[in-house]
Amino acid sequence: MDSKTTHANLIDSAKSIINETSVNLFLTGKAGTGKTTFLHSLSQSTLKRHVVLAPTGVAAINAGGSTLHSFFQLSFAPYIPGKGYMGEAERYHRFSKEKLNIIRTLDLIIIDEISMVRPDVLDAIDDLLRSLRNPVKPFGGVQLLLIGDLRQLAPVAQDSEWQYLRQYYASPYFFESHALRHAGFLMVELTNVFRQNDETFIDILNKIRDNRADYETLCRLNRRADPALLERADKEGYIRLTTHNYQANRTNQRQLDLLDGHPVRYKAEVTGDFPESAYPAEMELELKQGAKVMFIKNDTSGAHEYYNGLIGTVLSLSDNTVVVRTPSDDDPSGHKDIKTGSTIWERTKYTLDKDGNIKETPEGTFSQVPLRLAWAITIHKSQGLTFDKAIVDASHSFAPGQTYVALSRCRSLDGLVLESPLTASAIINDPAVNSFISSQPRMEGSDSELTSFRESYFAEMLAELFDFRTLDRAFDDFHRAVASVLQRDFPNFAASVGEAYYEFGIKVNDVASRLFSLFARIVPLRSAPAEGKLLAEKIRGGAAYFVKYLDTFSDLVKQTPVNNVDNQALKKRLLTATGALADMLDIKARLIEIYRDKDFAPQDYLKQKTSVLLRRPRADNISRKKERSPRKRDSNEVAATSDIKNPELYSSLCVWRTKRAEGKAAYTVLPNRTLMEIAATLPSTIADLHSITGMGKVKIDNFGQEVLKIVKNYCIENSDK
Repeated sequence: MDSKTTHANLIDSAKSIINETSVNLFLTGKAGTGKTTFLHSLSQSTLKRHVVLAPTGVAAINAGGSTLHSFFQLSFAPYIPGKGYMGEAERYHRFSKEKLNIIRTLDLIIIDEISMVRPDVLDAIDDLLRSLRNPVKPFGGVQLLLIGDLRQLAPVAQDSEWQYLRQYYASPYFFESHALRHAGFLMVELTNVFRQNDETFIDILNKIRDNRADYETLCRLNRRADPALLERADKEGYIRLTTHNYQANRTNQRQLDLLDGHPVRYKAEVTGDFPESAYPAEMELELKQGAKVMFIKNDTSGAHEYYNGLIGTVLSLSDNTVVVRTPSDDDPSGHKDIKTGSTIWERTKYTLDKDGNIKETPEGTFSQVPLRLAWAITIHKSQGLTFDKAIVDASHSFAPGQTYVALSRCRSLDGLVLESPLTASAIINDPAVNSFISSQPRMEGSDSELTSFRESYFAEMLAELFDFRTLDRAFDDFHRAVASVLQRDFPNFAASVGEAYYEFGIKVNDVASRLFSLFARIVPLRSAPAEGKLLAEKIRGGAAYFVKYLDTFSDLVKQTPVNNVDNQALKKRLLTATGALADMLDIKARLIEIYRDKDFAPQDYLKQKTSVLLRRPRADNISRKKERSPRKRDSNEVAATSDIKNPELYSSLCVWRTKRAEGKAAYTVLPNRTLMEIAATLPSTIADLHSITGMGKVKIDNFGQEVLKIVKNYCIENSDK
C-alpha cells in the first residue's frame, strides 16, 4: 500500500472515529501533513454539535473559532486539580442561558494547536463540564478531538506558574491532564508530507523532529550555511526566520529605511470585542514602494489570487490599496500583480439560531491590509506557513521544536539557506515528549478496530438513555431537602417523598440494572435478525415502563409546597432541589418516550437529546399523553397536601397575608406555621388566638379581628361540613 493510500485510510479512520464513536482522538503528524485541512473539512461535514477552540487568539482566528479561555470563561491562573485556581476552593462561572445551552448540548470539542495547551487547562475544563453536564463522565461526556504536533510549539508555563503545577504534573504538556488520562484517547498520526517532495530534505527533517540528528545529518544540513549562498539569498530577497521578535523587527525596519520614497501608513480599524493579544496584523502598518511583504490571509473573495504566506514586493501604494508583485509560473512575464485593500478578520463567538443549531457569530472585527513586512518574521509567527525560499536563523533557538518548525516551513532543501551552521545544541527536544510519542500506540484504522468502536458507541449511547444515576442523585438531594425543611410542618408529604425515593430505587434503578445486563448480552449480536428484533422490543418496552414511573414521580415533585416556607435560606435550598429534580425528570421522560415507538440509533439519539435539552419540539416526536410542564400557579396558591387541614381556609389566609404585607416579606405579617395552625383549629375568639403559635399581643392587636373574620366567613360558607 503506497503512502498516499495509507494517508487517505488514516483520514477516513479519523473521521469515522469522530462521527461514529465517542472515543477521544489526538490527531497528530509532521509539519505539512494536512492537519489543518482535516480540521476544516471535518468541521464543515460532521453532524455532531461542535465548537472549534484554540489556546491563543491568533490560533483561534486561524482555526475559525474561539479561544479556550474565552469560551469557557477560564482564569489564566494555574488550575490546581481538586482545589481550583491557585488553591481557591471554588470558582463561579456565570454563563448566559445561551452559552449554557451550547455547552450542555455539545457532542464534540475540537481543540487546535493542542501542543500549546497546558494540562491544568484541560482539567479545569473537565471540572466545568462535569458540573454543567454529567458529573460521572470525563469532560461531562463530551468527545474531544485534539489536533497538533508536540514537536512544534510548546505550552507556555512561566516559572512562577510551574512552581505550583509541578507538584501535580510531570510536564507542562496536555497529555499529563488527569482528566484526559482517565478518559483515554486514541492517536492517529498522519505521515504523508505534502509540503516537501525532496526525500533527502524529508529525511533530514524527520531526524531533527525525532531527535535522531547525527553528525552526518548536521553536515548535510549545514551545507546550506555557505556564505556565498547567504549573500545571494539576501540579494534575491529570501524571507528570514528568526528566533526572537527584536531580530525580525530590527531587520524589517532597517530594510524599510534603506528604501527611497515616503512611507504610507495603514491604520487598522477594530470593532466590537477584539483584544489586542488576538490582533492578526499590525495595528499600524508602514509600507514603501519596493518593500518586501507577505500576505497573511487567504483570499476569501473567490478569486484565490493570494494565500497566507505568499511573498512579493510592493509595486505601488495609495491611501486605500496596495499593489504587490508576486512570482508566477503561469504568467509569461514570470510575475503577477495583485491589488489588495483592507480585509476583515472576525473574532467569533458561538450562539444558537432559531432552530437550536450552533452557529458562529462575529463578536468583533479587525480590518487591515493583509500584509506584513517580510524581510524577516519570527519562527513562532511562521507556524502553519510555507515558503519556497527562506533564510533560517535558528542558532539561538530556546524552545523545544523551534528549529524543526523553522526548517519545516521550506518546501525544499534548495530553497533553504542557513544564517549560520546549526549545532546539536540548537535542536531542542523535550524528553517528556519523546517518551510520550514512543510509548503511545497508533491507531492503524483497521476495519475490526472501527467495528469494535462503533459497537461500543451504540452500547454507550443506549446505556446513557436508560442511565438514571444523575437522576438518582438529584432525587437524593430532593429527599434530603424535604426531610430537613418540611418534616415539621408537612410530615405526610415528607413521608410520601421518602416512600417515593425508596420506590425509585426498586422500580427504576434496580430494573435499569437488570436491563443493562440484558443489553450487554444482546447488543453484540444485534446484527442477527432474531437478536435485533429482541433488542428493539426490549428498548421499546423499557421506554414505556420507565416513562410511567417518571410521570408518577414528576407529579409528586410538582406538589412540593415550596411557597409555604417562610425562611428564605431554607426556601432557596428546597426550591433548588425541587427545580433540579423536576427538570431532570422532565428531560429524561421526554427523551425515553421518543423510543417507545421508534428504533434506537446513536446519531438520532444525539439529535433528539439536543432537541429535548433545548425544549424545542420536533415534528417526529410523540405527543405526550399528559402536559409535562406544570401550569402556572398564582403566587398565593398553595399545593394541596394531606398535611393542610381546611386547605381552602388556608389558601384564603395566604391571599390575605400577601395583600397585608404590601410588597414586603409575607412572613412579617404572620408565619406560615401560624396560618396552618389557624386553619386547623378554627379559632372564634381573641382568647383562642392567644393559644396559637406566633400570635402574640402585637400580632393580635394588628391582625386579630381580620383573621377571625376570615375564619368566621369560611365556617359559615362550609356549615354543612
